[in-house]
Amino acid sequence: MTLRERLTTLFSPTRRLGGPEPRVLHAGGALGPVEWVIARADCHYRRLDFSQLPARQRAAAAAVAVRRQEPAPGALHHIAWTGGIAHAWVWPEPDADLLAGEAGWIPETLLRGKPDRDGPRLLAMMRGVEGQVWRDGDLRASQWWPAPPDAAAWRRFLRAAGLAPETDDVPTPETLPWADRPWGDRPAGLPGSPAALERLAWVAGIGIVTLGLGWQLAAQASWSFGQWRLDRQLTELRAQATPLLEARERADAALQRLQGLQSLAVADSDYLLVAEVIQPLPADTRLLGWRREGERLQVGLESAETDPRLFVSAFQDHPRLADVAASPLPNATGMQLDFDLVAPAPAPTPASDPAPAPAEAP
Repeated sequence: MTLRERLTTLFSPTRRLGGPEPRVLHAGGALGPVEWVIARADCHYRRLDFSQLPARQRAAAAAVAVRRQEPAPGALHHIAWTGGIAHAWVWPEPDADLLAGEAGWIPETLLRGKPDRDGPRLLAMMRGVEGQVWRDGDLRASQWWPAPPDAAAWRRFLRAAGLAPETDDVPTPETLPWADRPWGDRPAGLPGSPAALERLAWVAGIGIVTLGLGWQLAAQASWSFGQWRLDRQLTELRAQATPLLEARERADAALQRLQGLQSLAVADSDYLLVAEVIQPLPADTRLLGWRREGERLQVGLESAETDPRLFVSAFQDHPRLADVAASPLPNATGMQLDFDLVAPAPAPTPASDPAPAPAEAP
């Protein structure tokens, strides 16, 4: 089924027969209008020729011409086209209950199929009968009677349609099934009733908005799910890395403590220097003063020895205390020593054990 056929089916009208027991004659599409099939007995037929007018002007001209022929205010008309010919049915007394809302109407003549050949015919209608004259596939004349006409009425009808009666016999009324589509075309326009088109517009608008919101919600859900997966993976990786990080922190803390202990072993501590200064001196030596500025050290000592050479020779080969200078204190009860401090040598790095030599074969 093509797109045009799908749209035609979607907007096809639902036709119902009026009367004491209304029934659905044709189930239409979901967006199609409702059309009531009105009996030919309730309508007046007019045939108008607009073939001389341009196609775009015919609909307006037909509407004006049909309104002029309406018998009373409030009458309705239905126009169908075959080429440039307008077939108009006027409904003088429309039923307001049937046409409530956006319901439309169509004369039953349009739902009786075209004849296979030209000429007159008599059709049985919902009420009464209708005489028709067809020429070149077009309806040229139509007349309704409440009952089959007599020969004289039939002859007058044929003469009015431009036909010469061949016989005095009146044809037997034909009973035709309902056609799915009318044999006349409606004026071109949008399919469906205004209410159906409005519903379609609302449905399309809501559908577009729903689609946009659905797209955004789907994208948000996808992002949220992806973020949740990343957070879960990150939590798992953190759980796996926690023991390693804790071990790394413990190792860094142990390294800092070890470096602190090593710094104590090689540090240039005044306490160690005091012990190194006092150790080679006589036992009665007492420390009177201590002044250290950078790489210079000045020490005041109290001792019974007054010979500076003894103090100088005590530190002659000392690895830290170099360039010793000894001078007596002003009170002649002690000695002042001046040293140049030599930076301590770094602690030797323990060498790895050599690999054992391969045993010799016996």
